[in-house]
Amino acid sequence: MEKKDLIIRIAGQGGEGVISIGDFIAAACARAGQEVTTYKTFPAEIKGGYAMYQVRTSLDRIFNPGDAFDVLCAFNGEAFTKNQHLLVPGTAVVYDYPGGDFEPEIPPGVYPYPIPMSRMAGELKASRSKNMVALGALSHLFNINEETLIEVLSKKFRSKGQEVLEFNLTAFTKGKALAQELVKNDPWRMADPVAPKDVIILSGNSAIGLGAVLGGLQFFSAYPITPATEIAKFVAKHIPKVSGVLIQAEDEIASISQILGASYGGKRAMTATSGPGLALMSEMLGMATMSETPVLVVDVQRGGPATGLPTKHEQSDLFLAVHGSHGDAPRIVLSVEDVNDCIHMTIDALNLAERYQCPVILLSDGSLAFSTQTVAAPDLDTIPIIDRKRWDGEGEFNRYVITPDGISPMADPGTPGAMHVATGLEHGPSGAPNQSAANHEAMHAKRFGKLKTVVDVFKPVEVDGAGEADMGIIAWGSTIGVVREAVARLRDEGFRVKGFYPKLIHPMPVSQYEDFAKTCRSILVPEVNYQGQLSYLIRAETTLSPISFTICGGSPFTPIQIMHKVKEIVSCP
Repeated sequence: MEKKDLIIRIAGQGGEGVISIGDFIAAACARAGQEVTTYKTFPAEIKGGYAMYQVRTSLDRIFNPGDAFDVLCAFNGEAFTKNQHLLVPGTAVVYDYPGGDFEPEIPPGVYPYPIPMSRMAGELKASRSKNMVALGALSHLFNINEETLIEVLSKKFRSKGQEVLEFNLTAFTKGKALAQELVKNDPWRMADPVAPKDVIILSGNSAIGLGAVLGGLQFFSAYPITPATEIAKFVAKHIPKVSGVLIQAEDEIASISQILGASYGGKRAMTATSGPGLALMSEMLGMATMSETPVLVVDVQRGGPATGLPTKHEQSDLFLAVHGSHGDAPRIVLSVEDVNDCIHMTIDALNLAERYQCPVILLSDGSLAFSTQTVAAPDLDTIPIIDRKRWDGEGEFNRYVITPDGISPMADPGTPGAMHVATGLEHGPSGAPNQSAANHEAMHAKRFGKLKTVVDVFKPVEVDGAGEADMGIIAWGSTIGVVREAVARLRDEGFRVKGFYPKLIHPMPVSQYEDFAKTCRSILVPEVNYQGQLSYLIRAETTLSPISFTICGGSPFTPIQIMHKVKEIVSCP
């Protein structure tokens, strides 16, 4: 039968090409006109350790990688063992046998497909071809369109020479032939290609880089850190096309210092890091607040604290993003849901930094960073670019003059008549240091007051559902996509549930939270952190008392986890 929604999980050892064939399948499905969402996880070691790539593809829109898999492709015994509990009746498993390192016991009701991947790779005298043998077998068994796969493989390997391309295609063909010798009994079959859509397939990190370049970025500085480094790689490739500059700094303190300097010089500037780097930037974030300098910091969250889980998923930097500085240091904090958000909210974040002359922190996470999804190609004619308020040259220039909206005109260095002092010390309207009590209170009121309109300027929080509900679910970051599906499935079962999906985390749109809560008997806040950080902030700033639901094992939620939790709390319809 043709299944519109199919999930394939490839698992094995780091270095075996697990991630590569997942990328190939995702790209081929996108070329075949299908929606694609992926999830990948890999070890912190350079080689070895468990690696996994899950591809979910559908003819309909999908919001997350799904609960579990329909098809498992196990490269070794460890991969089989780690996923054995998910091999329920009706699933299929492709595994390396004979010739691999294990002979599995196939659970009852599971469709087995032994493919001698390692043996065939040995016959081809290249152990690294094992993944291409597996890809050929998967292509035949589950109707992954061969034409689009060949296009993707050709694009990948042609630059390495015709001999390399032909070798990989040979391994692919050998894997296909091995699968043709087997009898297919399972129902899983990827949908046939449809008319291609005007979409691109990107990872979250690449999408942030694209959004930055489209959003008018002129200067980027960063220090490499997992899982944010690919943002810098993307920007490095494309920022020269818009006459921008990228610098690899010696550390995270240098990177944020450099973007502050570039912004002071009149340029749209940003950096990208993860939790350990954001912690190091806290002092200079305070400097950005005090000097009212527009900068964007992207934080791709990973498991912490300390070095923590550098390649794993977590949503645990929220406290640091909102309050991570000495003194009272207001800033704007946004979080992205998916790859499409990564493009457009990076543009929004750059614009907000310029408009409000303050630091903006954009939160992504390790799952979304490496996830690839199909998204609509951006319409370049509709991208808004908001510039900072600039001095018009009239009258005396006072950099920090108190205005009705709290936002003072800026002037680039060298502007005639606009010489001023720029300092981290408290200052008066001219910029000259002023430590009087009255001035310090006035300047605090200015810096906080100008952010009061952010909740009105930024798009309203999305409410998923209408009317009264027994359960309202508030989700942030990439957990939103999981909750969207859980809410839809719960409604299909008769439960009265609604979703609430804030993208502006701070300043908190309190009235919108309050209005949502009035329509729900109880509120649930699922988060991938130990403390329930958003739930804590909601309690601090609103009258709500939500139920906190947390996990922190290094992986994102699945829809079924959300559904089970709701069913624990809410009576059956």
